[in-house]
Amino acid sequence: MTAVRAVVAHALREAAKYNVDSSAPPVAVFWPDPDRAWEPVIGLLQEAVPILVLGDYDSAKAQGPAIWVRAVLAVPESVDLPAHLAEHSDKNPWVIYLPGLGRSSLSDVTSPDPAVSPLVEVALRSSWWPSAHGQTPWTPHSFLSSKSGAGLDLAGDAKTRSALKGVLDRLFADDVDELRRMGRLDAARLHSLVMSDSVRTLLEWLDDPDGTRNALQGARWNAFVEACRTTYNFDPAKDGALTAAARFGTRKGAWGDAWARFADNPRRYPNIPAALDQARPQGDLFGSTDPHPDSWPSWNLEQEDGLRKSFSGLVDSNDPDKARESVRELAAIHLRREESVWDELGQAPLARAIGLLAELVGLTAAGASGTDLPSLATWYAVDGCKVDDLALRAIATSPTSADRGAVRKALQIIYDPWLEQVARTFQSAATSGYKGQVGLDVQAGTCVVFVDALRFDLAQRLAKRLASLNTTISPRLAAFPTVTPTGQPAVAPVIATFGAGPAFDAADVQGRSVKGQVFRAALSDAGVQYLDWKSSETGQASGIGWTQTNTIDALGHDHGHALSDMVDQQLDLVAERILGLLAAGWRHVVVVTDHGFLLPAGPALKVTLPLAVTEGDSARKPRVARLKAGSARPDFPIIPWTWDASVDMISAPGAAAFEAGTYYEHGGLSPQECVIPVIEVSARKGATGPAQIEGIRWTGQRCRIDFEPAEADVMAEVRLSPGDPSSTVGGPKPPSEPGEIKVLVDEDQAADGTAAYIVLIGPDGAVIAQRQTTVGGAE
Repeated sequence: MTAVRAVVAHALREAAKYNVDSSAPPVAVFWPDPDRAWEPVIGLLQEAVPILVLGDYDSAKAQGPAIWVRAVLAVPESVDLPAHLAEHSDKNPWVIYLPGLGRSSLSDVTSPDPAVSPLVEVALRSSWWPSAHGQTPWTPHSFLSSKSGAGLDLAGDAKTRSALKGVLDRLFADDVDELRRMGRLDAARLHSLVMSDSVRTLLEWLDDPDGTRNALQGARWNAFVEACRTTYNFDPAKDGALTAAARFGTRKGAWGDAWARFADNPRRYPNIPAALDQARPQGDLFGSTDPHPDSWPSWNLEQEDGLRKSFSGLVDSNDPDKARESVRELAAIHLRREESVWDELGQAPLARAIGLLAELVGLTAAGASGTDLPSLATWYAVDGCKVDDLALRAIATSPTSADRGAVRKALQIIYDPWLEQVARTFQSAATSGYKGQVGLDVQAGTCVVFVDALRFDLAQRLAKRLASLNTTISPRLAAFPTVTPTGQPAVAPVIATFGAGPAFDAADVQGRSVKGQVFRAALSDAGVQYLDWKSSETGQASGIGWTQTNTIDALGHDHGHALSDMVDQQLDLVAERILGLLAAGWRHVVVVTDHGFLLPAGPALKVTLPLAVTEGDSARKPRVARLKAGSARPDFPIIPWTWDASVDMISAPGAAAFEAGTYYEHGGLSPQECVIPVIEVSARKGATGPAQIEGIRWTGQRCRIDFEPAEADVMAEVRLSPGDPSSTVGGPKPPSEPGEIKVLVDEDQAADGTAAYIVLIGPDGAVIAQRQTTVGGAE
């Protein structure tokens, strides 16, 4: 690589050459520059050539008056010279730079300028650059374009000459051969060398016009202005930021590329949305012809307002079938906003919610699958729990009370009836033979992690966090009733058989309730180490361990729907605990829970259960009560107590409760409360194999793709031809969470019913898995 600076330095050295047979070596090379065109780069050249500058004294610049220059030439060690100045030698001669002066200023000996007269005699014994007597001094343009200089193809117009002056210092570091390969260098191309990322600079200027203008000095500001003129057809100094914002919002031509860059990381430019709204055309200037109404944040807020009202209207109609159809229609309108800048900035929570609600509508269309408990439990573990997950996620999308209230109203009409139906189906099967499972058989080297209220959908989320490990998840029926005093002892790895205690408590052989210290004693008697959760105890990994947390259940009881905001953090902590145990040497971890929970959008329907038929307040909860022996049996689901089959427990019917205003609750008879997960985890051994597509689900134009292994580094696209990237109609999109990718298909490119392919793309860009599908899921 030969930099431009090196070419100029070489030319200055060449100017000092002389005929050793007939001439004495020149004292120095004099460099006239009447237009001061080279002045911005003298400091850069001084690092290669010992250049002394004629002017006011400034030791840091190796600059001084004529008498000082003469003293340096005579006795260099007598003056202070800057450290960056190149060392003088026979092959690296002194150069005297004369800013603002021509050659005639030293050649007219009859009337010399007093400011340069001490150098007149020295000039007679020196060389000049250029060397030919009377030759016009080199300008940057003439030298760099000359075959005797750098040989660059520089345009000769005034704009190019002006641009060259502004970018000269930047150009000095560039490779001459590379610049030659670029061909004709005009003003725009020269400015691009300085403004290497003009799009980013444009966005920074739109975000902070004054601050960016102050940060861009000289050549960089000129380069930016030129880039705006040539690429975006506007002048930032003359037209201003609002003009730019208005054109930016249209996304026409090069502005579309700038928008795409903004959309990649909109949080980097926090003030641009306000500028866009200031510049939004008033009235119906664009009307229905505006191709990008979503450019304006206020338009997005208008759409959110409309969607909020639509959610409220779903409940007002009191027609679940009509509400479900309305959700599908609203999703078709608003799903695209979920892919927008405004969603990335958190300004489209209801657009995100409608996508989840539309998926929920699709999954709830068929209701529960199965008529007996085993088939219902399997259905819930595979499919049913996804509905609860979608409902919880939909609530979590909305941070404000107004938006959350709107989402809950929508869920009241499309989710709560499903809860009721599924619970009643489950109860019909359960009343003829529900038998909760008791006991947990584990081997040495296993630690049991008990997570209170780990409903099956939450267990699925947890399993995805453990995707790098060998993880399996299976269902079992919880001990009944589904409350902790009954359910926790049922999943403990102990041999002892517990019996009935007061209220809902399991009891040991001494009749003591199996909780607190009694429960720990039972674990100890069975040789199980109790490991404190808060202090992250890991114990002896060669034995059997037990550690527990009840935070999820406590948050649910204390905060209701706000649990949706907190649960992922708790699952992160559970995953961290599991990884810590495996790292400490435990070969296996088994995650268990005592029960799940119901969390309807609206308060559960209150049903009346007379106090006289129960064992009193201590044996009553909102979803379950202990039936008094010999009392009348209400027409509600009745199930024997797991710890004593002679004692009957009565469940609230469907998703109802015995108390008014009930939201988060458990204890009763529903798959959400009774079908609990068992997650078995161990360290992964060996390779996991290539990623595979495990499932495809469509919600209108959006496709949800499930893949394994969940930690695979993949992107997904929807293509019309699997091997042709140019046929892509959706994506590429990265995973939204481990094992899942959502891709929105452009309706203009592939409408509902179009045959297509889902492809997974590896880090190298190659297709590693594909599966045929139909846009919209239509057959």
